[in-house]
Amino acid sequence: MIHRELCAAGVLALALGCSAGSGSDGPSRTGSGSSAGSGSSASSAGGSGFDPAMGTSGAGQGVILPGDNGAAGVGSGAACATASAAATLIKEPVDIILVLDNSGSMEDELDAVEKNINVNFANILQQSGVDYRVILISRHRKAARADSEEASTSICVNSPLSGLAACPAERPVNSERFFQYSIKVESTDSFDRILSTYNAKDKFELTKVGWSEWLRPGAKKVFLEMTDDNPKLAVDTFVQKLTALVPANFGTVEKPNFVFHSIIGIKEKSPATTPYEPAEPIETAICTSGGDTVANAGVGFQDLSRRTGGLRFPICAFSAYDTVFSEIASDVVTKSLLACDFDIPTPSDGQTIDLSKVAVAYTKGGATAPSKFGQALTSAECQPDAFYIESDHIYLCPDTCAAVKADGGAKVDVLFTCESTIILK
Repeated sequence: MIHRELCAAGVLALALGCSAGSGSDGPSRTGSGSSAGSGSSASSAGGSGFDPAMGTSGAGQGVILPGDNGAAGVGSGAACATASAAATLIKEPVDIILVLDNSGSMEDELDAVEKNINVNFANILQQSGVDYRVILISRHRKAARADSEEASTSICVNSPLSGLAACPAERPVNSERFFQYSIKVESTDSFDRILSTYNAKDKFELTKVGWSEWLRPGAKKVFLEMTDDNPKLAVDTFVQKLTALVPANFGTVEKPNFVFHSIIGIKEKSPATTPYEPAEPIETAICTSGGDTVANAGVGFQDLSRRTGGLRFPICAFSAYDTVFSEIASDVVTKSLLACDFDIPTPSDGQTIDLSKVAVAYTKGGATAPSKFGQALTSAECQPDAFYIESDHIYLCPDTCAAVKADGGAKVDVLFTCESTIILK
């Protein structure tokens, strides 16, 4: 049995349909796709059942099942052997830029953020195994909240996320995971602050070149905005200026490469912590719970969240920020899944792999019965619920990859079996 650990996250079990050595130099595509021979089993045509443990399946639409068990190395005298290897979906690093409004109406909200940023945000990210860092753009709190309006609308983050032992403190202390750019963010100028501080030193000189210094090449960029107002800078202008800074970090105007979540004055759903999904329309009604008063529903921030696949939450639900921050952290974890490709395990001595007999089973989070993906011959022939093999590597097709990434509890079993899974055109 081959057993190889790639990294930590959702498990991928792989099994090899292989045979005793027959002079082949390596992996090949030899499945003939003919009807079942002796020693094979399959459910009736049109079925969708797939048994990852057995490597057998009901014949799905356009999929050849089973393969020719009379083919070399599969029939009697050279039984189809099964081996397995554990693998996982790789997670890409994530840089989270947290932008908090410091205007006079944000006292309760900033207090709630302080109480939840370690327990219900950073802790979830840490436990998930995601390589993350948080870049906070907001004024640092140097005194007790009751001492002044400035203190009550500022934020101090202590350990374990930051390097501070306790709050308040005279200055922020950055850590491996946390970086703060201390500046007052008004209710309508957060877009401007994001842009103006990108390449400018901060008052504590924790950076002399701007918060851009703390971004990592190749890390996914995720913004989280919290305010009870609307940006004065147009969304189109902001996206144009942000992407012009470093396209490798933020993408292009046509294809932004960041996610923008927002906690704003939007009307509550039921329950109040339920987010607005990207596909849902802009909501112009405002939230009213918690005795809070908001200026508007933040339609500009909503627009940017919808464009970039971000979630929208009502800012009035500050008493339930534990749930809100947990939801956002979970979304970050789910969307950090990067790899939709998997290595082909090395076969045992004297065995070869028939690549035409690769099968992929997908079990949705919370489900018990898997569904199957068929194999496209090339990437150009991709379609939903399909994968392809290229350069001895297994790739989920784009639509398939997106579905798996969006399912935080997904389980994918990649099986090399005795049966062909090539999709017929």
